[in-house]
Amino acid sequence: MDYPLPDSELPIQRKEASPWIVLLSLIVFMMVGLMLGTLLVYGLVFNQGSDGLSILSNLKEDATLQQRNLARWANLFPHLFAFTGGAIAVALLFFRSSWLQKLQLRNWPSWLFIAGGVLFVLAIFPVAQTSYWLNQQLPLPMWMKDMENSANELVKILLHMDGPAELLLNLLTVGVVAALGEELVFRGIVQQQMNKVFKNPIVSIWITAIIFSAIHMQFVGFLPRMILGAGLGYLFYWSRSLWLPILVHFLFNSLQVVAYYFMGEKAEQFSPDQAIDSPNWLGGTLGLAILIAVGYYLSRLHKQQNS
Repeated sequence: MDYPLPDSELPIQRKEASPWIVLLSLIVFMMVGLMLGTLLVYGLVFNQGSDGLSILSNLKEDATLQQRNLARWANLFPHLFAFTGGAIAVALLFFRSSWLQKLQLRNWPSWLFIAGGVLFVLAIFPVAQTSYWLNQQLPLPMWMKDMENSANELVKILLHMDGPAELLLNLLTVGVVAALGEELVFRGIVQQQMNKVFKNPIVSIWITAIIFSAIHMQFVGFLPRMILGAGLGYLFYWSRSLWLPILVHFLFNSLQVVAYYFMGEKAEQFSPDQAIDSPNWLGGTLGLAILIAVGYYLSRLHKQQNS
């Protein structure tokens, strides 16, 4: 005969932390990670001698290979420590041994979801470019436009590549590190915590997308980044795997890096965040139609798998 266990022998059920506490902790850990990454950058800079700081503060189009690589590492380490490090630290603190499961990293998406993700990447480019043009029509203050121009100039310098070594470093920085860290933060933690607050996955997806775009501090390109963030959020929600938005984010960024490597400045005509005089309405409409079709199919697949 089985007897109930006394209270002292019952397994302890840990109370789940408030979503706001988790999000606040994420901000704190990201700030700490940013400081650690910045300290590491200062170590690299001082290793370059007295010219190290001037290299980063006065990066020009004619920057040398050494200067470009120093700037790339200066972007990589703070991002790695702040986003990837901050997200993992929060996950370990609140989710303990189940952190991989809580972040949806134990599930690998099916090939149907991966195929849908690849189609999403191809379709999002003309949609993002069209939405960037629409964003340009808004009466934004000059300081926002200046921030966007400065950021685009820096990206243009860093995307100048004279050999495969620079291509690989850019793929690591812009592709792997950015995709992994931002998806861990925004889809892995922020979107899921927002869903606990609002009890509505669609609201959570769009709020997270707005935060995702705003944190880039490039307001002339706010709309296309928000659309990209929402698309990544839907892919995460439908697939129940963080690996899918990580993969799609990596492809989205890496395709632009590879295009610049082989085409140089000619690749700007395909870039979703470059100023254009008039949008390709046909391409944008076709891309939007493909996004809607892919979204409809993946949402049906999601319902079938969870019915």
